[in-house]
Amino acid sequence: MQIIEIIFPVFAIAFVGYMAAYLGLLKEEHIVGITRFVFYIAIPLLLFNSLANVTLPEEINWGFFLSYYLVVFTIYGLAMLISRRQFAYTSKEQGIFGMGSTYSNLVLVGLPVITSAFGDEALLPMFMIISVHSATLFFLATITTERESESRGTFIGLLSQTGGKLIKNPIIIGLVFGLSYNLLSLPIPDPIAETISILSRAALPCALIVLGASLSTYQLAGKFKEAWTIVGLKIILQPILVWILAFVVFDLDPLWATVAVMAAGMPVGINAYMFAQKYEVCITPMATAVLLSTLLAIGTLSFWLALFL
Repeated sequence: MQIIEIIFPVFAIAFVGYMAAYLGLLKEEHIVGITRFVFYIAIPLLLFNSLANVTLPEEINWGFFLSYYLVVFTIYGLAMLISRRQFAYTSKEQGIFGMGSTYSNLVLVGLPVITSAFGDEALLPMFMIISVHSATLFFLATITTERESESRGTFIGLLSQTGGKLIKNPIIIGLVFGLSYNLLSLPIPDPIAETISILSRAALPCALIVLGASLSTYQLAGKFKEAWTIVGLKIILQPILVWILAFVVFDLDPLWATVAVMAAGMPVGINAYMFAQKYEVCITPMATAVLLSTLLAIGTLSFWLALFL
């Protein structure tokens, strides 16, 4: 019953968003407006508010990062190898395939599920993963998709390009400002703090509405063998390998290890599909994988919650 109480509201709200878009109650321009509110205002303020008030650890737990990102790099490389040998993908397609197999939907699905299940104490390790997640995978995807392109530029150029995008990312801005306020112990006047708190509370339900509305635009459009491979690597193999590293190899604090595994088990992030659109490759399998992984995550996340709770 406890698992149902955690999982059901999350996916029920997403389903409301899906049906609202499917029935035409939310038009494309409405979805765009809510999306901009979520990513430019609500979630950055949620991250700022939580990180500004959380108790930071005295030192960085490198085992936590290694538990998550060693697996990400391993699966990324494995996905590229599989896509080349099984599907005869080009270098550009291999890079996108690798991103789809590793990029977790940490914000739209991860934050609601993990905070509902494990409370505010789980926010700090979750924020630590989020803080470098996009930077790591955006850079890796750019390198792998453009490694044979004549216009790829220098390594420093790619670093600068990726860094420039991240500096403008509202989620990164929210994390940086929240961490800065925490480290400097700066006070936030009560009226401003209450305003931020109210807006923060709108972040997760609105994010789920956006998720559901966005999924209404995806279809099971074919390339199922490729899509199932992405889904298997992402929501089955990735959390299993993170579990081994977090609980067995590095023997992390149980809460931090749990967050790492749950984050690894999140469905394919929509940014992977956006990368596919940008490079105009793997669009069909990526759209199918996003939809399939999100639907199947109801079962796989329930499994992990049953194990940890």
